Amino acid sequence: MKGLSVKMRVIMDIGAVLVLLCGGAVLAEEPRGNPEKGKDVYRTNCLNCHGAQGRGDGPVADQLTPRPADLTSEKVQQAADKDVLAIIREGKPGTSMPSWKGDLSDQHMLDVLAFLRGLVP
Repeated sequence: MKGLSVKMRVIMDIGAVLVLLCGGAVLAEEPRGNPEKGKDVYRTNCLNCHGAQGRGDGPVADQLTPRPADLTSEKVQQAADKDVLAIIREGKPGTSMPSWKGDLSDQHMLDVLAFLRGLVP
């Protein structure tokens, strides 16, 4: 570091601290979904079970045991994004919630998540 200005050394030190705080990971903005696109994906793939408003009251809900989740519930709305995405991606054992990983792209799943976050009870 000999020959570097004080300002440059401070910038390098701050950068090193940020890398340490982040476990060596490079900070990047997390991918975001588009709720409008998510609404279309939801209507095509989720509405029959979860209903038009996401309340678990879709046209086939009465035939499913247990009933589909109410996506407007506090439990779902307060769940971490990664947990909701995991259920969309992998399904939920013991329920009729299927895995969508073979049918929806990661971006489509993010779009659905963005749409779900806009649902209100």
